[in-house]
Order: sequence, then C-alpha cells, then structure tokens
Amino acid sequence: MPLPLATLSVYGIIVLALFLIIYLHKRRRDRTQANPHSLPYPPGPRPLPIIGNLLDLARGNEIETYLQLYKTYGGVPTHSRLLFANGGLGDLVFLNVLGKKVLFVNSFQTAHHLFEKRSANYSDRNHSPMLHELMGWDWTFGHMPYGERWKAHRRMFHRQFQQSVAPAHWPVQRKEAHALLRRILDSPDDLIDHLRHNAASVIMNVTYGIKVAPKGDRFITIAEKALAGMAEAANPGAFLVDFLPFLKHIPEWVPGAGFQRKAREWKEAVYEMRDAPFETAMQAINAGRASASFVSNLMGDLESAESKDSPEKDVELVKACAGMSYAAGTESTLSALSSFVLAIVCHPEVQAKGQEELDRVIGYTRLPDFSDRESLPYITAIVKELLRWSPVAPLGLPHMATNNDEYNGFFIPAGTTIVGNTWAILHNPITFPNPSVFNPDRFLVSGPHKGSSTDLSPLDPLSVTFGYGRRICPGRYLAEAQLWISIACMLAVFNISPGVDESGRKINPEPAFTSGLIR
Repeated sequence: MPLPLATLSVYGIIVLALFLIIYLHKRRRDRTQANPHSLPYPPGPRPLPIIGNLLDLARGNEIETYLQLYKTYGGVPTHSRLLFANGGLGDLVFLNVLGKKVLFVNSFQTAHHLFEKRSANYSDRNHSPMLHELMGWDWTFGHMPYGERWKAHRRMFHRQFQQSVAPAHWPVQRKEAHALLRRILDSPDDLIDHLRHNAASVIMNVTYGIKVAPKGDRFITIAEKALAGMAEAANPGAFLVDFLPFLKHIPEWVPGAGFQRKAREWKEAVYEMRDAPFETAMQAINAGRASASFVSNLMGDLESAESKDSPEKDVELVKACAGMSYAAGTESTLSALSSFVLAIVCHPEVQAKGQEELDRVIGYTRLPDFSDRESLPYITAIVKELLRWSPVAPLGLPHMATNNDEYNGFFIPAGTTIVGNTWAILHNPITFPNPSVFNPDRFLVSGPHKGSSTDLSPLDPLSVTFGYGRRICPGRYLAEAQLWISIACMLAVFNISPGVDESGRKINPEPAFTSGLIR
C-alpha cells in the first residue's frame, strides 16, 4: 500500500536532517583530525555543501568518468602528451563524499610508492555496509581488513596457488582448453557460454574436484548471480549506504530502499556459491572418491595434523578460501577471453602473425602445450597486450589508508579509500604509445616490457592488472596460464572473424563493455 504524501514528506525531512547532522559532524572531525603541517588535500573537484563530491562519483561508465576527473584536475592541459606522465602532482585526484574520502591514484610511479613502498599503510580495506553486512561478502579475504585473519586466509590460499605449484594445474587447464575447442566447433554462436563454461570448469575442478555439467550447471548459475552483485557493488559510490551506514537499517519496503531487496537476493546467492560446492566436495571426500583438489588437499592436511580432529574454524577457513578462488577466477577469466576474441576480430593482423608463429614452431600435427611457451613469444605477447588493452578490473578493489600520511606535499587522512586507476596506468601514452591500439609487438621490441615471461614483477607497470602491493591477486599464476593455453589453442585451430547477417554480409563489430568491478 503506498505511503501517504505527508508520511513521505516526514521521511524526507528526517533524511535531510540526518544528512546535515552527519555533514556537520564530519566537518568538525576533519578540522580536528591530525594534520600537523596543515597540508592541503590532493587536487580534485570542489565539494558541494553537505553532499560533498557525491555527484562526481560514477553512476556507470566508470572508466570515462574518472579519466575525465583526471584530465580536469590532474594539473596538466588535456591536450598535452604529459597528461598521463608518471610522477608529478597530477597523479592524485581527491573526492570528499559525505565526509568520506576517496583518492584515485592515476600513475604507476605513485601507485608503486604508495602500494609497494608504503604497503604497511595502504593494504587495508574499507568496511562496506553493502558488501560486508547486507550482501555477506565478509568471509572472503579479498574484502577482509588487513590483519591476522586476512594473513591466515592468504597463507592457506598461497600454499595451493603459488608459482611453484602452478604446473600441477596445467593438465586440467590443457584438458579444458581442448574441450573448449570442441564446444566452439559444435556451436560457435554460443561462444560466450563456452568461454564461461571453460572458466568455471577449470576453477571447479582445481578447487573442488567437481566436473560441471555441459549446460545449465547449478553451481555456475548461482555463482553468476552472486558475482554480478559484487561487480555492481564494489565500485566506490555504487550504493549510498556505503557513505551513510544508517541507511542499512531502513526496511526494504520504504521507498528508495530497493538496495535492501537487491542485497537480500544477492546474499542468498553468495552463501550458496560458497557452501554448495564445498558440501559436494566433502561428500566425495567422505565417500573416498574425491580427486586431488584445493579442498581435498587441505582437508587431508587437517586430518593428518597432530590433533587428528579438524577444528571447526580450520574447516571454515578452507571453505572460505575455496569460495574465494571461485569468486575471483570465473568472471575475470571470462572477461579476458571475451576481450581476446573481440581484439582478434578487430585486429586480424594479430591473428595472422600469431598463427604464423604457431605453424612455424609447432606445425600441424598437435596442439600447443605449456612446454612450447619459450618458443612462442608472440603468443605470450598477445596475452600481455590483452591484460593491458582491456584490464579485467579497471579500478580493482579499493585499498584504505590505515594512518594519516603525507605524499608530495599533500595530506592523505586515515580511512581514505585508495583506488588504483588501473585503466589510466595501462593506457598511459608515455609508457604505452597508442594505448587504444591492440599491439602485441610492443612487448617484443627492446625496452622495459620485452620478454616472453608473464611473471610480472612489481616494477613492471603491467603487474597492476592483477592488483597492488600486498593485495595483489594470489591466483594470478593460475589465471595467466589458463589464458595462455586457451588463446594458443584457439589460434592454432580456428580463424576468428566477424559474423555475417542473413544475407551473408559481414557484420562490422562495435566494441562495447559493461561497467562495474569486472569489465
């Protein structure tokens, strides 16, 4: 039943009053916050009364929105080639939204200084009422605050996915790459479904020892819903409740509280994504028919521990780490492989050069394998350029400043959300000339990016595609290997070209991307 107009007016007055109280409190607190040298904040748009820079936050098309902020407030003319230059005072853009601070880091040099050299202060995460409380993502160490709990999860995950262990997963990745070829051959019109199945199959097999169904797999379906919610909610400003936490107490039926319904539905999917495959894996372990996987290996370690009894908290730790691997791996792999097909359709010369290398090195009697990597530098260059040209997470997961800090004469308050602008860094025309062009050759010529290895050090700007500092993706070796074998096999077997309409005329592709955490 609709609420009376008078009641809605009362709600409006209450909300406005709360806005004003919060604004005055934040303003008073900011004035008294430790800033011994009275340093200025980094540059950014002038905040409005009460709401601050709320209107400057992206409501979609985050890449362009924050790129324009960078161009406007970066301290250099928009026509200058120095627009994206590393270093200088134009690398930071600062927003103040309802008293909460958000800082965008737009160059690799500054990102390296803050996230690497000052990692002790820039490895934390903000508490998000939407993600952590309403949507239930607090169990994933990707969203956890920096501390002992996060370290325990990270250590467990690292044991199973570190670089030295990555080759153990190659047989599964090779098998699924071959299965992907067969599915594309059978029904090329279902390309995206095949790529999604490939990504999920590898993760489910490696993590749980589960083989997913060819179509309509329930694990994939529920994960898609959970991950779609995270992709929508993770970017700064996506939901007002993250800036006004009291809104989390507003009932779902109140006008304007539609985020509560979304959060409730997403939360159900999040917990089912975490629990259902783990329970299936445990049933197989208890029945003695489990294959080697992340879960079976770790549960075996717990069983062989001195206590012989697996403490409940350790089992929950395994479950959470397993769920994190699925959450982090599926949509990101799908995004990268989809972008690869788009890039090849738009740049057929890259396909021709990659196929020439494959034919010359391998011939026509077998498919490429991981043992061929050193002999296929151009295929590796394609993978590198893919990560640069279309980064999976253009803004990544934001960090948080634990303590007050000063950088280049600017004051960065404790609690500030720190966003690494991965897109701006990887499309810096000084570092990567003609950044909008898909050009793998840039990784073959002499220079800082040359090399057939994709083991990216923190000194390589391309490393930001996997995150920053201590929060860099611990599953990057698995992810990169899956991209490499899938791309190598697809190019070895297929010619990828634009589709045709009913009259047989070629359809010119128009690149378009979704917004959100995962592009």
